[in-house]
This record gives sequence, structure tokens and C-alpha cells, in this order.
Amino acid sequence: MQQTTAKTSASSTRKPVKRAGAEAYIFVSLTCFGLTVAVTRVYLELTGYPQIGNSVLHFAHALWGGLLLFLATLVTLILANRWAFTLSAALSGVGVGLFIDEVGKFITQKNDYFFPPAAPIIYSAFLLMVLLFLLVRGARGPSPRRSMYAVLTEFGEVLDSNLDAQERAHLLAELDNGRASPDPHIARLAVQLAAYLQDETIPLVPYRPSYWVRGQRWLRALGEKLGRRRHRLLVIWLLVLGSAAALVVAVLLVLGALAAMAPIPDMLTLNVTIDETTTQHPTWFAVRLILQLLVSVLYLVALIRFWRGHERGAVATALFAALLAFTMVNLVNFYVSQFGALAAFFTNLATLLVLLAYRAWYLTPPDVATE
Repeated sequence: MQQTTAKTSASSTRKPVKRAGAEAYIFVSLTCFGLTVAVTRVYLELTGYPQIGNSVLHFAHALWGGLLLFLATLVTLILANRWAFTLSAALSGVGVGLFIDEVGKFITQKNDYFFPPAAPIIYSAFLLMVLLFLLVRGARGPSPRRSMYAVLTEFGEVLDSNLDAQERAHLLAELDNGRASPDPHIARLAVQLAAYLQDETIPLVPYRPSYWVRGQRWLRALGEKLGRRRHRLLVIWLLVLGSAAALVVAVLLVLGALAAMAPIPDMLTLNVTIDETTTQHPTWFAVRLILQLLVSVLYLVALIRFWRGHERGAVATALFAALLAFTMVNLVNFYVSQFGALAAFFTNLATLLVLLAYRAWYLTPPDVATE
């Protein structure tokens, strides 16, 4: 009977627990992944796609990506320091970026690096990582067990003689939650660790905020310097430009399709590139056209709502349009032109960040914003 109870207890305590700071590690990996693909593509285009090797050998950058992925695994298997996870996240992001950048070679018989669907596949992987980041970041509901895992992980700062006053306060808050554990052994461990941390003889180092915290403070200071009126004006201008740009693209698509079907006089000819998604696949053309028009209309609706004073609804509409452009529109655009889509990607990302900052700073109640 006791053996059965022990087995049941052991199985119940093997449930997965989210690592403290997991969202930060995924963000580092996600950022390195996106930058690596963008920098690699731009570098290869500017340098004429150089190759390392000779007439027989070719060391593709997918190999270097695999090597970095292997190193990222080794770092976490060998090192126990907290900074090892940040290093592993960076290495994994760069490794995945270098590896997946050559996905066109892996899925075609001719090893075609320029296979048109390759860029959308890469962008889809990026969007999936963004979704993973949001899911991990949104995983809430701290439990005593999760708090104790966080404490034992962050206790490495004590062993490294790198504990500061804020980290100690955070550990004590987690230990307060750990005391509520239904397991008396875990609760007693929390009490004993809290008593140890409250010892005044523990050496503390001066508080130095992390790069993540410093970045958030810098953004907050920038927002305070900008002010709500200027920030609102920036949002409105971004909406105007976004609506106009989406509408111009839609018009150019229609003109290009008409020019492809029936040549028009030279005086009216526009230099518009209409690829096979238009000439050979009308469905893709229709999807792209509808999405561009939808984004333009949504941005226009957001502008009207701003003009009528409905800021919360205006920002919600604008965020939906920006997310639509960031996901579906960019996904189609990457099939068309990888470099043109890169420019649109960074523009959409900037619009999203400006909108999210406005909502967080001026439209979110203080009690919700500080949770």
C-alpha cells in the first residue's frame, strides 16, 4: 500500500513546470532567428551568393546552423549557470536561422535555394515561434511547486556571489508562495531557505538591471518624453500611411494584372512586377488583393474611430489590421518578393509596437498594466 502511494506521489510530481524566465529565453532565440535569416539573405544578395568550398565540396550555411544547434544543446547539458540558458537561446536562434534559410534545397529535387515557397515556409516558422512566445508568456497561475522550482534555479546567484537586494526580495516572495505547498517537506524547505536568505550576513552586490529591464525602462522614458498627444499623432500618421500603402499595392496589382492580359499604350505603362501568383494562379492573386484591400479599409475605419474620439476601439481595430498585415499579408508577400516583404515586415512590426505601447501606456487600467 505504501509502495503504491509512493509511486502515485512520484508520478504526480513529474508534471512539467515552466522555467523561470522561459519567455525571455524564447524571445532571445526568436530575435536571433529572425535577424539571422534577414542578415543572411541580404548578405548573400549583396555579395553575389559566395560559396565556401571548391569544385567538389560545398559547405552550406545549413551545416553551420546545425553546428550551432549542437553547441546550444551542449551548453545546457554541461553548464548549470543561469547565463548558459541565454547563451543557448542565442545559439539556437542563430542555428535555426542558418539551417532553415536553406529549406528550399531540402524540399526540392534540384536543391533550389530560390524556390518561391521557401520564404513563406521560413516566415511561417517565425510566426509559429512568435505564437509559442505568446503562449509561454501568457502561462500564468503560479503554484507553490512552480515557485520552488524558480527559487532553486535562481539560487545559483547566491552560489555565484551575485545576489542583489531585488533578487533576494523576489526569492523571498516566491518562498512565501512555496510555504503554501500541500507537501509538508516542500513547505519546510521554503521556510528554511527563507530563513537563510533573511540572514543579514549574506553578501549582496549592487543592483544592476538586466538588458531586458533597461530596454523596458528606456522605452518607458521615451514614451514619457514623447507624450500622449505626440504618440497619438504618430499612431494616426502610421494608420494613414498603412491604409494608403495597402491601397496603392492593391491598385498596382489590378493595373499589373490588366497589363498582363491586354498590353496598354507606352504612355500608360507602369513598371509593375506581376509574378506567377498573378499570371498563373488567379486564386493567389485574388487572395492577395482581398487582403490588401481589407487592411486598407480596417486602417481607414480605425482613423474614423480616432476622429470620433473612440480611442480604445480605434486601437483595437488598428491592431487587428496590423496583425493581419503582419501575418497573412506578409506570408503571401514573401512568396512574391523576399526583400520587398522584409521592408513590409519591419514596417508592420514598428506599427504593431507603437500601437501596443499606446494601448499599454494610455488605455490599460493601472491595476491591469501592473499585473
